[in-house]
Amino acid sequence: MCRFDACVTIGPHHLAAAGLEGKPKVAVDVVQRAIEGIGGAGCVDVIAETYPPECQGWVILRRSGRGDSPDTPAWLELVHTVETVAMAAMVAAGAPF
Repeated sequence: MCRFDACVTIGPHHLAAAGLEGKPKVAVDVVQRAIEGIGGAGCVDVIAETYPPECQGWVILRRSGRGDSPDTPAWLELVHTVETVAMAAMVAAGAPF
């Protein structure tokens, strides 16, 4: 498993899609825990901040201790996995009981 550090920026559009409008702290907390649970996770930094939904890169991964992001199929799959885990964590937190 690749060791990685993650920087995640949760926008209002993510909160709305997950049913967490007005609850950025909840989203930050659940995403932080979910990503930390992925094998290979190192430093995980999650913030909620306003930015346009058309901006790419709400999840940025870097190799732990290296600071680079390989452009390989395995690395792109890891980025996709982290994005999926982050969104699933928010959706689960926003689901009605």
